[in-house]
Amino acid sequence: MGRFVDGLIFFRKLLIILGFSIPVIYLFNKLKFPSIIGFLITGIIIGPFGLGLLTDTAGIQLMAEIGVALLLFTIGIEVSLSRFLKHLSEFILSGGLQVFFTFLAGVFIGLIAQMSLEQAVFLGFILAHSSSALVLKMLKDRGDEESPQGRISIGVILFQDIMVVPMMLLIPFLAGESGPTAGIIIWKLAKSILIIVAILVAARYIIPFVLERLANMRMRDVFVITSIVITLGVAWLTHALGLSLAIGAFLAGLAISDTDFTHQIISDINPFRDIFLSIFFVSFGMILDLDFALKNYAFILAASFLIILLKASIVFGLVKFLKYPWRTTFLSSVTLSQIGEFSFVLALQGFKNNIISEYAYQTFISASVLAFIVSPLLIALAYHILNGKRFFIPQQSISPHEQQMKNHVIVCGLGLNGRNLVKVLKETSINYVIVDLNYNHIRDMQKASEKNIIWGDCSNTEILKHAGVEKARVLVIAISDRFLTKCALSVAKSLNPNIHVIVRTKYVTDIEELQALGADDIIPEEFETSIQIFSRVLKMFHVPNSIILTQGNIIRNKSYGVFRQVRFSQEAFDQISQILAQGTIDTCYIAAGNSSIGKSIKDIDLKAQTGAMIINIIRNNETITNPPSDFVLHAADQLILFGSHAAIDAALKALGGKEIAA
Repeated sequence: MGRFVDGLIFFRKLLIILGFSIPVIYLFNKLKFPSIIGFLITGIIIGPFGLGLLTDTAGIQLMAEIGVALLLFTIGIEVSLSRFLKHLSEFILSGGLQVFFTFLAGVFIGLIAQMSLEQAVFLGFILAHSSSALVLKMLKDRGDEESPQGRISIGVILFQDIMVVPMMLLIPFLAGESGPTAGIIIWKLAKSILIIVAILVAARYIIPFVLERLANMRMRDVFVITSIVITLGVAWLTHALGLSLAIGAFLAGLAISDTDFTHQIISDINPFRDIFLSIFFVSFGMILDLDFALKNYAFILAASFLIILLKASIVFGLVKFLKYPWRTTFLSSVTLSQIGEFSFVLALQGFKNNIISEYAYQTFISASVLAFIVSPLLIALAYHILNGKRFFIPQQSISPHEQQMKNHVIVCGLGLNGRNLVKVLKETSINYVIVDLNYNHIRDMQKASEKNIIWGDCSNTEILKHAGVEKARVLVIAISDRFLTKCALSVAKSLNPNIHVIVRTKYVTDIEELQALGADDIIPEEFETSIQIFSRVLKMFHVPNSIILTQGNIIRNKSYGVFRQVRFSQEAFDQISQILAQGTIDTCYIAAGNSSIGKSIKDIDLKAQTGAMIINIIRNNETITNPPSDFVLHAADQLILFGSHAAIDAALKALGGKEIAA
C-alpha cells in the first residue's frame, strides 16, 4: 500500500510539472522565446520557493538525469565515432584549456575576494563547468552539432564531465579532512579514461550485433525498448564505475553511430528525451530561492554578469588562440558562458562540507540560475547578429545528407515494386533515397553497393526529414502496412505540401481516405491487374495500343471509377464501345512459308472475303501505296490493313500472317 501511495505522489509531481509547463511554454512560444526559458520559469513558479506546489524533488532529479542521458545519447549518435576520433585531439585541447584557465581565473577571483586558498580553489572548480543539457539542446535545435563551434562546445563539456571525478575526490581535502593522495587522484582519473575506452570498444562490437538480430525480428516495440535499455544500461554502468550518467549515454551513442540503426533509434528515443529533458529544466528552476534573490538582487545581478563575462572571455581567448575564425570564436564563447549542472552538485557538496557558507551557496545558485535563463537569449542574439535571420526561433536542423539531396525521389519499401523502381531511377540517373524497415533488404542493397538507403519507419517525421522530404519531388509509398502508409502520406504532406505522392495499395476501400490525405496517384494492385487484362483483351480485337493506353489513363484519372461502380462508370464503358465501333489500321507480316507468297492481291481477294483492304505494302523498307491488284506478295512483306476490328481479325486469319505489335 505504501508503494502505491508513493507512486501516486510521484504521479502527482509529474502531472504538476507537465500541466504547468503547457501554458508557460505556450506563452513563451507566442513571444518567440526559447522553450528552455519557459521550463525554467515553470520550475520557479511551482517550486518550493514559488507557489510551493512541489517542495520535495525526490524522483524529479532522477527523471532530469535521464533526460540529460538521452540527450547525450542522441548527440553521441549524431557526432559519430569516426568524426569523434578524427577531432579527438581538438576536443582534448579545447576542453583542457577551458577547464584549466577557467579554474585559474576562479582561484584568482577568490583570492582577490579574500577567500581562503581552499575556498578559492573550490570556486575555480564550480566555475569551470558549463551546462551539457543547455548547450547540446541549443546546438541540436540549430543543427550546429557538426559546425566548428559545435565541435568545440561538445569537446569542452565532455572534458568538463570527466574532470568532475577528480574534483569530487578533492572536496574532502579542501574541507580540511584527510583527502585522497595525489597518486590516488591520478589513478582515479586514469581509471576513468580506461573505463571509457573499454566500454566504448566492447559496446562498439556487441551492441550493433544485438540490434541487427532484433531488426531482423521486425518487432518495433522490442527494438524501441532495447534502444532505451542500451542507453540507460551503459549510462548506469559508467555511473556505477564512478563516472556520470551523461558520459555513459554519450558512449552508448558513439558505439552505435555509423550503423544502419541510428536514424530509427533517434526517432524512437526523441519523444522520451524531450519529456525527460523538459523535466530537467523545470527542476533547475525549482532550486532558486526567490526571497533570497529579491533581497540580494543587486549583488546577484553583478555576480551573474561576472560569470557570463568571465567564461565567455576565456573561451573567446582560447578559441582565437587556436586560430579559429571570428564567427566560431564568438559563437563558442557565448554558447559556453553559463554554469553547468555539475557545478550545482559540487556547490552542494561544498556547502555540506562547510567549504562555503550558506550565503555564498545561495548567491552562487541564484546567480547561476539567472545566467542559465539569460544564456538561451544570448545564444539566439549571437546567431541573429551573425546570420541576420530570425531572432529567437532556431533554424531547422539539416543533416549533410539532406543538404545534398534536392528534387529527388523517396522510395518507401523495397519489395518487388520498390526494387524495380530503384533500377529504373538508377539507369535514368534520377536521384533517389530508399527507406525500408526490413533490415534484410537493407543489407542486400548495401552488398550491391547501394548508398542512398535509410533503415527506418517511413511514417516517422525524423526519418522522412533525413531522407530530405522537404526538398524531394516525388514520394513513392510501396509498403504493405496500410496504417503506416496513411501515416507516411500524412506526415510527408505536412512537411512538404507540394511533394507528389504515389501510393500503392492492396485495398480498394482505402482509396477515398488516401485521396483525402493528399495522395496524388493511387495504384490499387487489383485494379491495375484488371487494366492489364482488359488491355490484352482489346489488343486481341486489334484496338491500337495508343487507344488502349488512352483508355487505361481515362480509368486511372477517374480514380478507377469503372471498377468501383461510381456514377461515371457507364461513361467510360461507352467510350470503349465507341472505340470498338470505329475502323482501325493494323499490320500483317508475311513470314517465310506463308501460303500467300506468290499470290497476287487479286488472287487473294481479301476485301471480298473479309471486308478489310490492303492500303500499303512495305518491302525492303520502301512503302508501296495503293498497290495494284496484280501485285504479287513476297516473304517478309508487311501489309498495312484497314477495316473494322472484326474485318481485321478475319483478314489476319485468311492471310495466315503475323500481326505486328504497334
